[in-house]
Amino acid sequence: MTDPLDERSPYLVEGIRLFRAGEYFLAHETLEEHWAEAPASERPFLQGLIQLATGFHHLTRGGTVGARLQFTKARDRLSGYPDRYEGVDVAGVRSFLADALVRLEAGDPIAPPELE
Repeated sequence: MTDPLDERSPYLVEGIRLFRAGEYFLAHETLEEHWAEAPASERPFLQGLIQLATGFHHLTRGGTVGARLQFTKARDRLSGYPDRYEGVDVAGVRSFLADALVRLEAGDPIAPPELE
């Protein structure tokens, strides 16, 4: 059974909504507000999502080096979490990040993942 995202923190729900809308900087800011109040066990998870959003913010500005750095950090932060955490498909995000890093190396375009 999956965790419904809409039953989670309003900051997490709003951060993911903004990410889905392509508002990566605002997603980062919103998730960071949640991170500041989160328990220590949840902070790396939130940092991973923040770094995912920051990576896409870099990409929208043509910053592939910054995107690669943020995607690598996000992958590392999310590595210790279960496949589904706080209603988020963490396994899907990790798979996306692995593919995105390969695509960045090859200079191929990257579409954002469907966060759920």
